[in-house]
Amino acid sequence: MNLKELQKEKRIRTSLFKITHEIKNPIAVCKGYLDMFDIHNSDHSIKYIPIIKEEVNRTLTLLQDFLSLDNIKINKDILDINLLLDESLKSFNPLLKNNNITGCFDISDDEVFIYGDYNRLTQVVINIIQNSVESMKKDKISFIKIYTKVDDNFIKIYFEDNGCGMSKENLKKLEQPFFTTKAKGTGLGVYLSKEIIKAHDGTLRYKSKEDYGTTAILKLPLYSNKMKLEI
Repeated sequence: MNLKELQKEKRIRTSLFKITHEIKNPIAVCKGYLDMFDIHNSDHSIKYIPIIKEEVNRTLTLLQDFLSLDNIKINKDILDINLLLDESLKSFNPLLKNNNITGCFDISDDEVFIYGDYNRLTQVVINIIQNSVESMKKDKISFIKIYTKVDDNFIKIYFEDNGCGMSKENLKKLEQPFFTTKAKGTGLGVYLSKEIIKAHDGTLRYKSKEDYGTTAILKLPLYSNKMKLEI
């Protein structure tokens, strides 16, 4: 084992106890729906079970990723990215409400198809929104704005918040694995998200200004006839 590998192993071991931050994302969603679960109204509450099941599965996936950071498995299929966004945002409504955050979502009802991994892309979307929620200041009115733009052969998804923002120095470090400004963070969320998007031939960029907020811009290629031939 060379020096680089030893340093990497040390970083992973040092960050092991922090993995709870990433696991907390899907667990928070589960808790939100369990809090609304009414045993006296099973017909209404039963619809939460599939969502909770998906979030538990996502937790297991996160743990697997931590153990194999350099070998993230991607299972692509044709999917409607607007439907994925709509379902992801619905799962976050209880968390936004509990934190007094206004969600401004401008997602088209039109089908926009891409070739990607539904669960992995949902993981990225949830991580971005969760980071926005955690960046909010309690002494100001908070909002998260999410909208999309189709440009040429790509779709761009914008996630804007008016949280605490980041300094230029921290913004440059954001892509580094295990870098975090949070006491309970792993520093893996953004790194894993970027690796997942890279595997989809896309990009994930961040713009931020300290004390004003952050914008994450997710860019993914649209499904095309060329992709159809490659499948």
